[in-house]
Amino acid sequence: MKKTLIFLFFAGIISCSETPKKADTNPSFYGEFLFYADAAVLNTGSEIYGVVIDENMHQLNELCAPVKRDEYDMIPVYIKGEIVDNTNKDGWEKLIKISSIDSLVNPKDNSIFKPN
Repeated sequence: MKKTLIFLFFAGIISCSETPKKADTNPSFYGEFLFYADAAVLNTGSEIYGVVIDENMHQLNELCAPVKRDEYDMIPVYIKGEIVDNTNKDGWEKLIKISSIDSLVNPKDNSIFKPN
């Protein structure tokens, strides 16, 4: 009986000592994305951010191109990234550096599609 209680006690301790899952350090953002003439913005409805022009931004722009109605069309997107200060002091005060692209919304029929 004592061996069974000791076994159950240690089994309970071992099962409770799982390591926590790694937290995602980059928050999610939903907003309307536009890239035009070497400037990119994300309008979240409550804030407007500049977007860091890098490989991820260009990938997002390529994904948005087929669903744009014209060059000024803002495409609703779901992205993950981090907010950084604009050290250039030209343009937006805060920038978003995109870390991953979750999905886009086709403005023609409101369908959501995810990149590969």
